[in-house]
Amino acid sequence: MIYSEDNHSWSYALFSAHLHRYMPRLKWEQHQFIYQQWCNYHLPKPLHSNLIWNTDAIESLPKAEPSILVLYHLGMHAYIPQILAENNIQFDILMDRKVFAKHQEEMSALRDLCHEKGTLHSFLMSDDPSVLLKARTTMRAGRHLLIFADGNSGTKDTLERKLKVSFLESSIYVRKGIAVLSFLLQMPIVPLAHSVKDGRYYLFMGEEIFRLSHESREDYLLRSMQLLFQFLANQIKDEPWRWECWAYLHVLNCYKIKSYITPNFSLKLAENIHIQLEERKGIFNRKYFCYQFE
Repeated sequence: MIYSEDNHSWSYALFSAHLHRYMPRLKWEQHQFIYQQWCNYHLPKPLHSNLIWNTDAIESLPKAEPSILVLYHLGMHAYIPQILAENNIQFDILMDRKVFAKHQEEMSALRDLCHEKGTLHSFLMSDDPSVLLKARTTMRAGRHLLIFADGNSGTKDTLERKLKVSFLESSIYVRKGIAVLSFLLQMPIVPLAHSVKDGRYYLFMGEEIFRLSHESREDYLLRSMQLLFQFLANQIKDEPWRWECWAYLHVLNCYKIKSYITPNFSLKLAENIHIQLEERKGIFNRKYFCYQFE
């Protein structure tokens, strides 16, 4: 539910605040419709399905040099490893240990399915002190490394240890692990996404990202992460409901809230909405992420 009586849900309030932060040209009254689309789009889906996928755009991957394949939480991210496996693409997956534990059943099903194809060899954990050595082993064995660029995974770095990149109409602080691995292992980065047309799903690759000659480490880290999030922005700028992460950006430590003088909490302003927090009614300002109890 988006709201109960005149009280919007806390999840909707945060979703709307994040949407406004990165897409401020959207009218406030559009947010409820987009949120409902988002809720419907991200309903749980069975791991096994009869979806029709076109993979012509990735036909070069099985014989390509080992790359870091980057996924995003765009609704079909649970299926894409299966599609890669079905197309005989060899890969390991690097992910957060807590995420792996939370989705143990899905991960086990994915492992079983991929093992039937002989494609997924192992899961690497991001907090493993030897993860770099294991990633190097993956590369030397001729396998790709599959990693999510967004979402609640990876190390809990402070903002100071992250990279600030442009994203849609604002900026976002992102972890640089993908770029660091690419730099150290000299592996190119290949972003992956999907589109839908006439009931058919199309898996495609973005432009390959690699270090330029004489490019410094810091310049490459920033440029590569900027390109990865520009690719993501291009996928959601016209269909924002596709991105799962709108709901939990506040727990990813990926933005700074601007300082402000106490805002006007008048409900005559569209940015203010009724919500209930800790069983008390109040007003939430979606522009400044602040709350006032009634």
